[in-house]
Amino acid sequence: VLSGGTFPRLRHLGLQNSELQDEIAAAVASAPVVAQLETLALSMGTLSDTGGEALLNGQPLNHLTTLDLRHHYLTDPVLDRIRAACAPAVVEAGEAEDDYWDEGDDEEPERYVAVSE
Repeated sequence: VLSGGTFPRLRHLGLQNSELQDEIAAAVASAPVVAQLETLALSMGTLSDTGGEALLNGQPLNHLTTLDLRHHYLTDPVLDRIRAACAPAVVEAGEAEDDYWDEGDDEEPERYVAVSE
């Protein structure tokens, strides 16, 4: 799908609700299919600044009409950079989700997809 050859008329792609959203964003950032898209949805998953940076360092996204990033874990500075880089595309993002973690815990904060079991 990401090569663009399988579905040459694909205009709307949603790769959503994944715990691997950063890895998906990195794959999409260099995927040939992106050039033919009108809308891209990477929402409802665990997208963080790592995935946001991958999008920023990938191919231009300013040809999109909409980039859907709702339910994300991006910081405001990275989200602002994505919005600027994607203009005039509409970046739907809303507020960032909160990490779930105990301050006394040495483990990484937990992040959740929007819809699960």
